[in-house]
Amino acid sequence: MKMFDLSHKIVSDMPVYPGDRNVEILIEKSYEKDGYTLSSLISSMHAGTHIDTPSHLSESKLNMSDVDLVQCVGRGVLIDVRDRMLIELSDIQDADIREGDIVIFLSGWSKYYGKTLYNEHPALSEETADFLVDKRIKMIGLDMPSCDHYPYPIHKILMNSKILIAENLCNCESLLELNEFQLFAIPLKIEAEASLARIFAIGT
Repeated sequence: MKMFDLSHKIVSDMPVYPGDRNVEILIEKSYEKDGYTLSSLISSMHAGTHIDTPSHLSESKLNMSDVDLVQCVGRGVLIDVRDRMLIELSDIQDADIREGDIVIFLSGWSKYYGKTLYNEHPALSEETADFLVDKRIKMIGLDMPSCDHYPYPIHKILMNSKILIAENLCNCESLLELNEFQLFAIPLKIEAEASLARIFAIGT
């Protein structure tokens, strides 16, 4: 049994989606001066490794605090789509995807994290999104900032079917060595349309 952390570290001034506020970790109290350490975090819920719920880009009112943790844990399926700029139906239709799975797309794009090119990422086709909806999966995970570009049609297809979207994963290449794995995407129980998350896999 092996464990793989797929989450970026949360630090001040970490990369954020264009237009979002910067992340700040403020040291409010220090052990040397105050006898204890206390920090505060100022961040969008879409910074670093995070999960989007349907209320982010659909008429749904489902916030992260409403999401059952059952939807955040499941059998993982890794789809290797490195060197693809458009992830098409032919890239996934032969994969062993079952109802309730969490599908991870390995684009290799995490190597550009923090660089301008990171936001010029691949995208899923509508046919691919429809296929995932038909499979009734729980969530997709991406080692890039989004599954699409403005006006975000793929987000809307998935979210209208209550499929969660985990973005900004890293270290997904390590999953290639596994025969099978369980994926754990653990968000804050926060009344918001998304949450920072610790995402990891356990497999053999």
